[in-house]
Amino acid sequence: MRPRLLLPGILLLLGSCQKEARPAEQLRQTRWMLSQVDDFPITLSSYADAYRTYVQFSAYNTTAGLSPCNSFTGTYSFGASTGELSISNQTATQTSCPVQTLETLYLDALPRTVRYELSGKELRLYETGSMKPHLVFTATP
Repeated sequence: MRPRLLLPGILLLLGSCQKEARPAEQLRQTRWMLSQVDDFPITLSSYADAYRTYVQFSAYNTTAGLSPCNSFTGTYSFGASTGELSISNQTATQTSCPVQTLETLYLDALPRTVRYELSGKELRLYETGSMKPHLVFTATP
């Protein structure tokens, strides 16, 4: 009779482990389109709507994306606590464009990230001590 009582407890424990891994999986399985840098909402970015500014996080702890002018790559890692995220300086191609200031703000903001939040189809990145996100992204449909 005891083994029957243990099985539901084990299944509950395993189910809770899967829930903790889910945010990281969602972060990795999504192309995140930039929608806000600091207080500046982004309605259009990059050189065509099909190539809007985005970031992707791979299962191999690398980042790849498109800024308003250039493509970029880098690395990321999760911290010991849930929601902790560290993003490296990104290496970008070197094309200049009319919105270079926006690109600089975006690429400079990524490595300041210390934590993230996922809420529905929105990814928010925060820097140290901030209650307000410095970058906001929307999941692609």
